Amino acid sequence: MSDATETVRLDMWADIACPWCFIGQTRLNRALEAERAAGREVEVRHRPYQLNPALPPEGLPMRAHYEEVFGGSAAVDEAFARTESVAAEVGLAIDHARMPKAANTRFAHGVVLSYDGDPRQRAVLLAMYSAYFEKGLDITEPEVCYAVAAEASGDTRDEVEARVAAFDLARLDASFQLGRELGVNAVPTFVADAGADIDPAYRLSPAAVAVQGAQPEEVLAQVLAEARKRAVA
Repeated sequence: MSDATETVRLDMWADIACPWCFIGQTRLNRALEAERAAGREVEVRHRPYQLNPALPPEGLPMRAHYEEVFGGSAAVDEAFARTESVAAEVGLAIDHARMPKAANTRFAHGVVLSYDGDPRQRAVLLAMYSAYFEKGLDITEPEVCYAVAAEASGDTRDEVEARVAAFDLARLDASFQLGRELGVNAVPTFVADAGADIDPAYRLSPAAVAVQGAQPEEVLAQVLAEARKRAVA
């Protein structure tokens, strides 16, 4: 039987080109601060997901792409305004007008995942979100991604490139496939698990709890608490 204070593993499935994932990550960071202040440990793992894997590697013009997705200019304006308003509530300056492209995030995900297991990964991930949504940088460009990761991690640009070159891209594809197998069909998706029978092949224990959407901090705290509760049931 697990202890109620046992470390919870929290996997967050997210796409770097999803503004709600940026918002959800920011809310999660706040929830984690409260958990750790209370002496409860949470192991967080970034799980990459692509909302639009069929986009060309160089992406597509932002406005035209989303007018097609949402069905017209008015719908795009409404969606962007709502997203930017909610983002501002958590201190983010998302500005769709500065974003030139709907980005294919495969390369950017690879850069972030190359820091898997490194405590600097979250800083790299947040910097990648900010580069895209707040600074309007083109994260389909490798040089942009190298520069963003270098600034966030403290590595040199060449060190980042070497890290990415050594990264096994099969792991990226495996993560995308794992999401599909687990039924992830929207992001962000949070999966919290405190079960003792978790294994490297990622079988979820009966204690696993999942929730979708950029949930408020209190909801994420409830998810973590429920995972711990199930682990001792």
